[in-house]
Amino acid sequence: MSCTDAKTMVEGTDFEKKHTPMIECKDTVKAGEIFEVKIHTAGVEHPIEDGHFIQFIELKVGNIPLARADLTQYAKPEVVFHIKAPSEGHEGNVMKLTAYAYCNLHGIWKYEKEIKIE
Repeated sequence: MSCTDAKTMVEGTDFEKKHTPMIECKDTVKAGEIFEVKIHTAGVEHPIEDGHFIQFIELKVGNIPLARADLTQYAKPEVVFHIKAPSEGHEGNVMKLTAYAYCNLHGIWKYEKEIKIE
């Protein structure tokens, strides 16, 4: 599967915004801290219909899977995960989170956010 990156959510089209899985979380976390990551579409509601819906939302750090939610046509494409930042010794590093959303009609979309570890 190929991924489609939206330009920016300020310049993106409604089509891009309803497919791109935005990541909402702190910009900075402490080493070893458990923090909340909310993933939802970028400002435009995605259809929730029998023939058109988001089938899954997945969160990774680098290539490592952290969490995944499988959805049906009866579920709003919005999830909250609680993840743990890397442990002590990683202070000053950056952790890149990548969210993926798979639309049954329009394929897989991704969004990335960098989190600083203090």
